[in-house]
Amino acid sequence: MKYLLTSALFLFIGSQALAADITPGNLIGKYKVEARAGFQKVYLNFRVVNTKEFELQRYYSNGNVDETCNGTFSLSPTLFWDFKTFASGKMFKGVFTCPSNRSRTVDFNIDFSGKKTEDLVQGTTVTVTSSMARGMRINAYVKKQ
Repeated sequence: MKYLLTSALFLFIGSQALAADITPGNLIGKYKVEARAGFQKVYLNFRVVNTKEFELQRYYSNGNVDETCNGTFSLSPTLFWDFKTFASGKMFKGVFTCPSNRSRTVDFNIDFSGKKTEDLVQGTTVTVTSSMARGMRINAYVKKQ
């Protein structure tokens, strides 16, 4: 009985940790990202290195990979008029460059709108906007590895 209660306590504590709000610290890790922009499907390996930096690498279904690009990010509240959404929403604002052309920067935003860390582990859809596709809102499927 003692072991059963201890196991239940650890399970409860662990499940609360998984359902935590998204913060720069708990974003650290590797992610697989799949997005569709127009008729093109994009696959990315995305790795948050620490609370300010990330790396990304595009890969193709035939096995080819592009160079690894790196950048910085910040996490800020989502700007919505609805207070409930404002309080729970997070916006990942990132800027990156690639080794082949360090003078060209690409900025993008990922809207987590109410997502928790548990959603990222299970896989979830987020909305992405980018300077590469101005005026487009792209839905991307993100899953933590």
